[in-house]
Amino acid sequence: MDTDTYSDDEDISAPSLDEPVFTSSGDGMFAGSQYFTVAGGTFNNIMKIYQAAPTVPPDFRMIAMGDIDLQRELTVNRESGVIESRGERKCVRRVYSAKVYRGKSDLTVAVYQGDGAEEDWRRDREMYMSVRHPNIVQLLGGATHGNIHATVFHGDLVPFKQFLAPQSPIMTVYLYMCYSREWEGVYDYFKSMWQTALDSKRCTFWIRNSTGRLSVDPVGSDTDFFLSSFALILPTSDRTSPATLSGPPNAHSVATSSGPPNTGDLVIESLGLRQYHRICFIYLRQYSGCFIPTSSAVNAGAVIYWPSRHQYEDHTEIVFLEELDVYNHNGDWDHIWWIDAHGAADRTGNGWSRYRADDVFNTEVKVIVDHHPDETWLSQANYIFSSLQIKSNLEDYFLINRIVFKITIGGAGKDPPSGYLLLCPTEDFRPGGTSFRWPKSPAYWSLDSEGIEVLSTEEAAHLGFPPFQFATEIRGSSWDDSVYAGLRKFHRSKGFDPDSQDIALHLDEPLYRLSRDVTVDPPFAHGEL
Repeated sequence: MDTDTYSDDEDISAPSLDEPVFTSSGDGMFAGSQYFTVAGGTFNNIMKIYQAAPTVPPDFRMIAMGDIDLQRELTVNRESGVIESRGERKCVRRVYSAKVYRGKSDLTVAVYQGDGAEEDWRRDREMYMSVRHPNIVQLLGGATHGNIHATVFHGDLVPFKQFLAPQSPIMTVYLYMCYSREWEGVYDYFKSMWQTALDSKRCTFWIRNSTGRLSVDPVGSDTDFFLSSFALILPTSDRTSPATLSGPPNAHSVATSSGPPNTGDLVIESLGLRQYHRICFIYLRQYSGCFIPTSSAVNAGAVIYWPSRHQYEDHTEIVFLEELDVYNHNGDWDHIWWIDAHGAADRTGNGWSRYRADDVFNTEVKVIVDHHPDETWLSQANYIFSSLQIKSNLEDYFLINRIVFKITIGGAGKDPPSGYLLLCPTEDFRPGGTSFRWPKSPAYWSLDSEGIEVLSTEEAAHLGFPPFQFATEIRGSSWDDSVYAGLRKFHRSKGFDPDSQDIALHLDEPLYRLSRDVTVDPPFAHGEL
């Protein structure tokens, strides 16, 4: 009787000629109905029951909950499935592979349960119905029973990370490039349709097994994963198009290595050096960091031996760069401090940054030194490891990408006078070369706008100005042995000796130099790099 219930087209048939056919018009209980059979029974309050049932627009199917056969749960992050807690409610949303009774296709179902489940289900369903793009999950219909609600999607979806797990390093890089391009298409679609940016860190990423294509779910999030079109921003000469391959193969072919012969060679031909390095740097690294003693000097872009991220005092710098370009959070290096404050800074006559005291109480001010030597390090890593006879545990070698010098400013005392915060020029953090450290006097309070009168710590505290708390944080990247093995094979396939600096010279990258404090633990072989 309910022709909105899902089934294949051939399974939807008109009643037999031997069965009575009823049609109705007007405003009665069966108004506008046709092709149904009445065979006894009691029909009290049938309209009330029908009106209470949630429905979907006729362009999408309403599926009987009992027709959905959940096959297995799809895990996409540390939790089981996609689990969200929205506000004070505890709505749980899990995703399953599924089949629907009498249907032939494998499908994917998101099930909502808990407080506010119906409200969340309806809101998400409206969003799914408003989008239509081959790289966005495509809604087939919905189902509901009691406090259990479900959205049903076309396709057999595979969690992105699960799909990539069995790949070789070179194939993984190629797939990331393909899916970054598909993500760029999704991003542009949202931007053109709704003039809003879609944040990849607020999405869940799937691969549709039957097509091998990216399928983005704008609802939910896999906090351990993201995609970025930044991986595609390369010099025109190196933006190689993977014309030799038709795109990512389907999941089964990749997982079983049943793709066409010489696929690996075609993938290598489809990638440029800078593309390969960029994707390794963005997607295949482990990014981490820690706070270090404020007395420490740090070489930006240096590589340190730091096993298991133990105490920073136990690290050993193995190589450094004599020259590098750095920039701070605002862009160019010669810039004012980055600050989370309401007021704007200006400059004094001697180049210091000045803020009104009322604008900086209970906030932080930072100098952020950024350097992303993806080309520089990855083009030379295997040469350096070979020269130092380092053969394993390569994830213990940490590339310093960012240095953060932070001042935390507390709340003011009772009735502080009008005053000013003076912050030193950012270049004072760079005593020379690639080394950065706290200057002797990075900040002070003053009562006059030019900062001529420097308040001592005791004077400032007596007047009600809060003290400063200083901290230094380093953040950086490491890669496991398989990534470096992939780099070695890729460089050799491109005609370069991976145990030389030929790749760096070819890309016109600065060269790494052996650090003075390299010790015999681990047993480095001392020599010229």
